[in-house]
Amino acid sequence: MYSKDDLTDRAYPIEDEFLLGLKAQWYEKPQKIVEYKDFIGPADEWFKDTKINNLQGWNKFPNIDVIIGCTHYIDSFVIRHGWNNLQILPEEYSYYTMMGKMPNEVGNLQPGIPLIISLPNWKWGDIRPEWNDVLKECEEKNIDIHIDMAWMITARDIDLDFDHPNIKSFAMSLSKYALQWNRIGLRWSKQRTVDSITMFNHYYGDVNSSLTSCGAFMIDNIPRDYAWNTYGDKQKEVCDALDLIPSKTIHTAYTKDSDRPVGIAKLLLK
Repeated sequence: MYSKDDLTDRAYPIEDEFLLGLKAQWYEKPQKIVEYKDFIGPADEWFKDTKINNLQGWNKFPNIDVIIGCTHYIDSFVIRHGWNNLQILPEEYSYYTMMGKMPNEVGNLQPGIPLIISLPNWKWGDIRPEWNDVLKECEEKNIDIHIDMAWMITARDIDLDFDHPNIKSFAMSLSKYALQWNRIGLRWSKQRTVDSITMFNHYYGDVNSSLTSCGAFMIDNIPRDYAWNTYGDKQKEVCDALDLIPSKTIHTAYTKDSDRPVGIAKLLLK
């Protein structure tokens, strides 16, 4: 029934009949317009409504802005700081190295230079194992931390407290629920700065209301923990059948001879 031939090197998100059916409904039926100011509140509540993760400290981030997916969050960060005035860790998304940005090792971070980090991380499907060391080093070296949480809606059993003095912002997106065609999410920040996201949110009242309208429709119809509630048992079944190690992200697992994940989304849909 299950074959390792269906494992993928790339971690494709789940695109099942339910999620694709919502896409069809969005295009085929009349929809209401939801501007960004009316999207933020319900979206904020939706992202917080996970029952399978322990995320604390949201109240320290009162400034919430709409983003066009987490890549928008990264791009806005780069535009504001410049490639030479930010740093990343090893095993980050290839986006950075493709743009010529090389990582710094934990223990050798540059003082005063902002760090952008992805949690859950693609390699571990979890918080990075050296996360506490990162927090300590950033505190000692006055390094601001900004967290890309693009995989958060696919994850379970993630314990993270945002209430650390060096964490300045984080972002989440709906994209991993088969919404790469309508990328939408939120950025939470302790203090709002003048950058491209701020301008996007506050310069025009109805900027990209097609994106926020679709996002509002999706959160009205997709339970926050949909992926794990639907495919959690199937992930275990697939991993048992193929002798894989389960990940905390629903669409990935590990072979026992590698520390790098493989994609199992195709198998979950069988």
